[in-house]
Amino acid sequence: MIHRKKTPIYVYFISFLSIVVVAVCVTVVLSVLSRKPKVPSVTPKSMIYFGTVCTLNLFEDGTQALYNALFNRLEQIETEFDPARASSDISQINAAAGDHAIPVNSDITYVLRRALAYAELSGGLFDPTIGSITKLWQIGTEEAHIPNQRYIKSTLELVDYHSVVIDGDTVFLEKKGMSLDLGALVKGFAADELRKILASHHVSKAIIDLGGNIYVFGKKLDDEPWYVGIKNPENESGDPALVMQLDECSVVTSGVYERYFVQGGKRYHHIFNAKTGYPLETNLLSATIICKSSIDADALSTLVFLLGKDDGIDLISRMDGVACVFIDDNLEVTASESLKGNIDSPIYKYKIFHFK
Repeated sequence: MIHRKKTPIYVYFISFLSIVVVAVCVTVVLSVLSRKPKVPSVTPKSMIYFGTVCTLNLFEDGTQALYNALFNRLEQIETEFDPARASSDISQINAAAGDHAIPVNSDITYVLRRALAYAELSGGLFDPTIGSITKLWQIGTEEAHIPNQRYIKSTLELVDYHSVVIDGDTVFLEKKGMSLDLGALVKGFAADELRKILASHHVSKAIIDLGGNIYVFGKKLDDEPWYVGIKNPENESGDPALVMQLDECSVVTSGVYERYFVQGGKRYHHIFNAKTGYPLETNLLSATIICKSSIDADALSTLVFLLGKDDGIDLISRMDGVACVFIDDNLEVTASESLKGNIDSPIYKYKIFHFK
């Protein structure tokens, strides 16, 4: 028989006490290590400008004062550029066409000069004086219709970017009845202006969404890329057709699905060929531009859509820091070579990629 020496009770008690102390210390250390600075809960803010929902998300840097400053800038820009508002600078320029010049602020002259530069680049296929044609068709309203061909022909005589005169802080349209439409650049300009405000307030990261004109600002935690989707032309409210991994940039898409009406089984969209006065005949469903300048992304998305896939991607390939993505009616994707490895589709239909 083996006799074991009994351990005194006080030894068990000391051992148990030691375990408890160690456990408490470990718990305290883990608690300290896992403790993070408190981050205020901030909800993205949305308001309607430019006829669409504009959503801003400043994450932990959002304050009501900063949101107010951003939305106030959007309101100011809309007040200047809204052609439906009689008091806007654009409306006054259009009303004075063929008669006299109108004094305007620097926002108008800056955007208009950019628009004229792109008109020149496209050989007039893109033209900021398309306003008289867009008024004729009224696409995006309940009065949308196919105008009489005779009216289209006579109205085309008023589409001429060479007849826009910028003299200092004044703008003059030389032909009576001419009309500016800067809708292809205004939201891009607005996004760039908001970016300036974010930078001046040292915001670490933000998302600007002006009705689909996207600007991802700053860096995410651990320098992870932003994931930005391109809408599915067949189902805008569903999963995106494509998803890209990007650093800070603007992403703007022009597509036939945005504003249109159907008559006689044919879709008439809002992107006009300035040479014909009709919505562009194309096999493209959408064209997307990715670059740092949102006003350039906005204008170029329309311009390359008008140029078509081959000429469009050829143009973009000659531009530094600019990439493009096209989706055609066969649901095939053509994209800039620089996006290879950073673009994919969660939808099986969009799996045919061509990189150029």
